[in-house]
Amino acid sequence: MKNNDTIYKNVPLTGIRTKEMIDIIIEKRNSMNAKELAELVGFDSFRPLVGIFRYLNKETPKAPKAPKKPKFIIKTAKNTFKNYYGSGKDKARDLIAESIMLTKRQSSNILTLPADTWIMEKNILKKKSGYKFTAVERDKETYLKMVKNMVDNPILSESVIDMANKSIGEVIVNNGEDTYSSAILDYCGFIDSFYQEIDDVMKRNLIKKGGYITITLAENDRTLNNSNYTNSYSNTYIKNCCVDEEINGAKVTNDLINFLVYNNVGYKIVKKFKYRDKKVNMLLFIIKRIDE
Repeated sequence: MKNNDTIYKNVPLTGIRTKEMIDIIIEKRNSMNAKELAELVGFDSFRPLVGIFRYLNKETPKAPKAPKKPKFIIKTAKNTFKNYYGSGKDKARDLIAESIMLTKRQSSNILTLPADTWIMEKNILKKKSGYKFTAVERDKETYLKMVKNMVDNPILSESVIDMANKSIGEVIVNNGEDTYSSAILDYCGFIDSFYQEIDDVMKRNLIKKGGYITITLAENDRTLNNSNYTNSYSNTYIKNCCVDEEINGAKVTNDLINFLVYNNVGYKIVKKFKYRDKKVNMLLFIIKRIDE
């Protein structure tokens, strides 16, 4: 058994671990991504942090307290991901997994939005292990749950290259071409909020040739009044954008994704899939960076 002198805040002080290092990790882990934090404390990679996170996330037993009646209702953050289920959602996840599994596992780095439960990533690893992920979440509460669930799962822990409590736009701002093998952009919201991020990923070719960008968005049936789009019926447009065009009720979402693919050379929509997410109609777009 270890004596009390070798334990600090639930973390065994083995190897190069020190009390000062643990204090820095506790202070900085919510404001820095994993790579930055590893460099700060002197680790060569993110891996040694996983074990430390696991110890820190262990809860110290506390004496039970009598439940108190809440004085007010705490509202859930609007951007916290909660819609895990719905008609056709499992099929959408399978379509995403199938596209990722068409890519190589070796040297993979999939940009992803796993929320707190990592449903999509665990689904991919169950079907074919070996893929690596860069995980992003902008909501702090969701991010902390995401980190805890990752360090408690050995398979996920070995599959995550980096994590960041930021938006996709903040993470990719300094990325170069071919940084990621694919991207799983499970937004589940309206395209208005994410159009610029998607355009940035495609315009700067952050996904390697042969890789996929999968995007989930809520339907939006507003009419898109954009002459550049409505007048663009060239062979390139027909070839790269018009896949399964029976997308009734999702006019603006469908049109804007088509517009992005048309304007960014080297991409092709290979699948469009409608499904229902709780009470919202959704669309999945699978876009390939053409490697021909």
